Amino acid sequence: MVVERAYSNGGWLVRVNNGIAEVIINRPPLNLITLEMRRDLGKIISELEQDGSVRVVIFEGSGDRAFSAGGDVTEFLNTTPNDLIDWGKTIEAVESLSKPTIALLRGYVLGAGTELALACDIRLGTPDVEIGLPEIRLGMVPASGGLTRIVKALGPLRARYYLLLGRRMKAEEALQYGLLHEIVEPSRIYDRVMEIARDLMSLSPLALKALKETIRLIQD
Repeated sequence: MVVERAYSNGGWLVRVNNGIAEVIINRPPLNLITLEMRRDLGKIISELEQDGSVRVVIFEGSGDRAFSAGGDVTEFLNTTPNDLIDWGKTIEAVESLSKPTIALLRGYVLGAGTELALACDIRLGTPDVEIGLPEIRLGMVPASGGLTRIVKALGPLRARYYLLLGRRMKAEEALQYGLLHEIVEPSRIYDRVMEIARDLMSLSPLALKALKETIRLIQD
């Protein structure tokens, strides 16, 4: 039985089916993430952590134009430092989820979208993916965990080039540097993500949880 719930006035849709939870950013075409959505994602992660029937969590964007092009710029002037700290804590909760997470990426993956994608364990993208933290172009600094993760992923020397210029990375570059694990054609990507999810479900949940915790300890 498929169970579907909406949050943030429909900004998030959560669909649970046979042990797989799909968390969908539902503000097409760009799937911009509002402050309300940032707060609700923490609630969603907490519920999924406690739901014993959920074994794998997939994050995706509605439509084919963007996973998420970032935060809603119209709200930036009203964003406080605490809002950014809270979003950072939410991203930490995604990364700390005891269940494996997969990001299904299409089109733009920018700003807050990049922060969310980098918090996932496995990332698959279509050939049109553009990923990056362009905040410097808005006179801002990525301040919710994405900066730390991308420097760890790329190394400080390479990260400087992308961060200081606010440069977007194309899919092939992202694959080369490990920000993407696979590039899959649009017509096949959903099936491929589900194939990986089912593979993960065949493995020991306890062992996967322990492995995730150990990897976090090593990288920190």
